[in-house]
Amino acid sequence: MAFSADGSLFAASADDGTVRVWETAHPRLPAATVPAGDGPVLALGFTFDGGELRLATPHLRDRAAVLDPRRAVVAVCARAGGGATRADWHRYLPSVPYRDTCVP
Repeated sequence: MAFSADGSLFAASADDGTVRVWETAHPRLPAATVPAGDGPVLALGFTFDGGELRLATPHLRDRAAVLDPRRAVVAVCARAGGGATRADWHRYLPSVPYRDTCVP
């Protein structure tokens, strides 16, 4: 178990290797689930700014789960090579107006 430095987040691991993260200001909201991947979590903790949750498992000594939505967008857009093109957007989301999802 761990609290973020500012106390706004609480994380706890389960025997199945998942970690649940709660916002302490909103205890009735369901926890976000972070899969550890390869077994039980041996250690966990937040970075000082609360933007990442660091995990250690038997096979992954240091894994980071991005919690800050802005950081997550940057990471996803970098992995995807950018956002959806207008053509892809209209193909997969025809009833939703286009918007650039990976604005720098």
